[in-house]
Amino acid sequence: MKRLITILCALSFTSCFLSSEDHYQLDFEVGQASGAAFELREVEGRAAVRETETGRVRVWGAAPTLEFEFSGSSAIEIDFQNILPEAELTRDGVAIPLRYSSETRAAARIDEGTDVLLRLAAPDANAEESYRVAVLSDVQNAIDTVNDIFVQMAEDPTLRFVISTGDLVNNGTQEQLDRFQSELEALPIPFFSTVGNHEVPGPIEWHETFGPFSTFFEFKGVTYSLVDSSNATVHPALWDERVQPWLDANVDNTHIFLTHVPLFDPSGLRSGAFRSRNEAASIIARLAEARVDGIFFGHVHSFYAYSLGGTYTWISGGGGAIEERLDGIERHYLVLNLTPGEDLRDVSMVRVD
Repeated sequence: MKRLITILCALSFTSCFLSSEDHYQLDFEVGQASGAAFELREVEGRAAVRETETGRVRVWGAAPTLEFEFSGSSAIEIDFQNILPEAELTRDGVAIPLRYSSETRAAARIDEGTDVLLRLAAPDANAEESYRVAVLSDVQNAIDTVNDIFVQMAEDPTLRFVISTGDLVNNGTQEQLDRFQSELEALPIPFFSTVGNHEVPGPIEWHETFGPFSTFFEFKGVTYSLVDSSNATVHPALWDERVQPWLDANVDNTHIFLTHVPLFDPSGLRSGAFRSRNEAASIIARLAEARVDGIFFGHVHSFYAYSLGGTYTWISGGGGAIEERLDGIERHYLVLNLTPGEDLRDVSMVRVD
């Protein structure tokens, strides 16, 4: 399917917009690479995986913990990017040396084997204790100044990673996505994001560069859902087959839900919300029933803190995209203080300008 979509996009001579159904189907292909003598697959599709040259694979992590199935008749070299600085790699439970070239990048040689299980995780990944993460969205055409934000984040050693609702670039071209990834070199922690509407003109490029459109993971007792709403809707199959089972399985956990487009716009005067009020209301009810602790949106280039269906909700689009006039917010990001099993109430806005 991915090859067919790529051909059709090329023949159109324009940016290729795909439906939420296409996004959903593409996520089943993410996280896989194969060569003449190997196969490598991230078990949950939580990474972009591709062979860059014979016997060498590039992995861009989309979650703090990654698990791979590997089979190969010869050794391969894996270049892990966007990973936790303290991550450790094991092969069937036995440690494998990682050669770090920066805080979030390391390489390892994987010798031949069949049905090998590789796990990349921080030593404290399963320890249920308090920690902090940041939320940053809507950089778009402010890519030239995003380094300011990353440098400021780097000054806070308590942050474990950054999560985002998307709109990292302006129109989803490969050049822009590559540029954003290069800017992330100033950030000593990984950056995990779902897709925004400004990335959907280049859906294949996002898929190849950042990996999944929707990602679900747990870290240190806190559950995360990064859900694709780039088309101002969540595809029914995505909700029924992935989101709802994840909500049901984690109803007792502290749960953070992030999606790009607000379900409802608190201002009420813009079109910065879901296409369907009925769908939005249904999602709010389901999140409340699942006892989700915090909802985060981007898309609106300001800051709002309010409640939806009794669930704490924040809009933060402060990455540098054109700001709302006269609101005095300007560039910012959020810091979340998380404690497993407790409500999410400690969310602070950090101003950059």
